[in-house]
Amino acid sequence: MPSMTTPPPRHDFGPSAQEQAELREYERFAATQDPVALAAASWFNRRGQLDARQQAAFDAWLAQDAGHARAYAALQDTARAMRTIPADVAARWTTPAAMPAVRARRHWLRALPYAAAAMLALGVGTGGYHWWQQQAIFSASYATQRGQQLAIDLPDGSRLQLDTATRVQVALYRQRREVQLLQGAALFTVQARQGQPFDVVSGPLRVTVVGTQFSVRNTVAHDGQLGVAVQHGHVRVAGARQARVDLAAGQGVTADAAGRLSSVASLPPGSVAAWREGRITFDNVPLGQALAEFDRYGDSGLVIRDPAVARLRIGGSFTLQRLDGFAGALPQLLPVTLVQQGKIREIRLAENKSK
Repeated sequence: MPSMTTPPPRHDFGPSAQEQAELREYERFAATQDPVALAAASWFNRRGQLDARQQAAFDAWLAQDAGHARAYAALQDTARAMRTIPADVAARWTTPAAMPAVRARRHWLRALPYAAAAMLALGVGTGGYHWWQQQAIFSASYATQRGQQLAIDLPDGSRLQLDTATRVQVALYRQRREVQLLQGAALFTVQARQGQPFDVVSGPLRVTVVGTQFSVRNTVAHDGQLGVAVQHGHVRVAGARQARVDLAAGQGVTADAAGRLSSVASLPPGSVAAWREGRITFDNVPLGQALAEFDRYGDSGLVIRDPAVARLRIGGSFTLQRLDGFAGALPQLLPVTLVQQGKIREIRLAENKSK
């Protein structure tokens, strides 16, 4: 297959040490693959982007051997089959688009020194190299059950702490790292790595960080909210309609299910991921929302049937290990009473509290 590179201009000093290491790693990878299949993948990856000279080279490659045409046709069949897959299923498999940092590094591939060009010619050219760069070098899914918490150490040195009823998907690439928080809440302690941004995606929110500690929460199913809170460092949160906010330590932001961001709020000390210490902290939230939060960790045995009771607002810090303590404190904090009904207790308005 003809080389897809050209000699560098005289002022080009070639790839960096990191890029040379990546090229060596790619050469080792390409050496273990079927060269015809990789060449077909390279041409397929560049379809619709070939100039006249490249198109002629592609046509010549197809005509060179019947096996070339069969390999390329197999990729076309696979692409047609993938288009019949439901969108929600295909989204789980799609490799995310390259980040700007990745695109910026690619320009020099067209001007590699002769040695690097020769090495790429052993594989499948720039198309295959780009494809190879976008493949995850580590991927895993983690989940906690109701009432369970889990700590996870990632290969890049970062650490995840998952709260109750939480699901995440982790993918580490050569030039970026991404975690999808599907539901629940997690605290992220990110190991800084130059040229490898760390993104957390949850619903319509994307949180980008280089090195810091922050929590992301997705409890849309319970209270219709998402949230980000920063304990150390700073992060950038992108929501709907290109809205973005920068958060520093001690700041947080919430969003609704559509990704509309709230104003940046200052956080009380110790409130970031308080669940790590077995506590829940509320800051003037509706009682119905507070009760739903307790029910994420276990059966509270409490119910609210009166919308007026659910709208009462409550604040404070409560332990998860003693749900009875929360129930016992309610009549002292709000004009309510608890009525036993079999195995549950209903929270009702107290008749004489307002008098």
